[in-house]
Amino acid sequence: MRRIHDATRANDPLLIIAATAFHYGRDRANFASPRTTGGPFGPATAGPQAAFMQNLLIEAQPDDNTCGATALHAVYGHFGDHRPLEQVIREVHQMEGGGTLAVFLGIHALQHGYHARLYSYNLKVFDPSWEGLPTKTLRRKLLAQTRIKPGKKLQSACLAYARFLHEGGEIRFDDPTPDLLGGYFRRNMPVLAGLSATYLYRSKREYADHRGRSVYHDLKGKPMGHFVVLRGMGNKRVFVADPYQDNPLGEGRTYDVPVGRLINSIMLGIVTYDANLLVLSPTPFDE
Repeated sequence: MRRIHDATRANDPLLIIAATAFHYGRDRANFASPRTTGGPFGPATAGPQAAFMQNLLIEAQPDDNTCGATALHAVYGHFGDHRPLEQVIREVHQMEGGGTLAVFLGIHALQHGYHARLYSYNLKVFDPSWEGLPTKTLRRKLLAQTRIKPGKKLQSACLAYARFLHEGGEIRFDDPTPDLLGGYFRRNMPVLAGLSATYLYRSKREYADHRGRSVYHDLKGKPMGHFVVLRGMGNKRVFVADPYQDNPLGEGRTYDVPVGRLINSIMLGIVTYDANLLVLSPTPFDE
């Protein structure tokens, strides 16, 4: 399913012309503008120093609730693990009301033989004082929190993180810096990011209509989370593989954005229980 752009005004031709002129002018002025990477999987345009995983392919997400599973499917494919997208979507746990969390993607990977490392910046789930705790202690903290704090989403997230740790996953709290990302990119390892699509796209907030479609609306809408795959970095820009075909940042499903804008998008993902990075490896991490 595709987002409906501001349905309350969609049929006003004057507003359509004005919006088109605004976006054209903004792009011409390079207002923190992303750059496409030459169509769906073409060459990058970010400069001679750019190094990225050009062969990482991502399919279009079938609907507004499957960006996470589609991003996970792309990471599997990067490692030569080719399985049907429909299978991954069917197997990944979905939250009540739609969508998923990065921790559920990590659990799926662990169950299929991968090593999984998750960086979380979600203060709704993790207290800053928990950094550095042994795995067993961190797991006990998460379970204890479910007995103190109400809320279905919080309860589900805490239990999922506890399960992730029990199945061998690793949780870290390192700052999401260019050095952190670059360390994985240099090892040819993509990074799956749960972030704020509203901030990344600079779009209006969204709400779901009676058919479950996301509709852009600045008043009725809420911030929306999203999953993308980070596949490299160069010239202070990060190369992104985005499962949302109609994203406003590129001609197709790949583009690059300023690293600062990307990091801000990750941190603001806390609003939607995102704000995390997930790294997978077919072999044990070397650090």
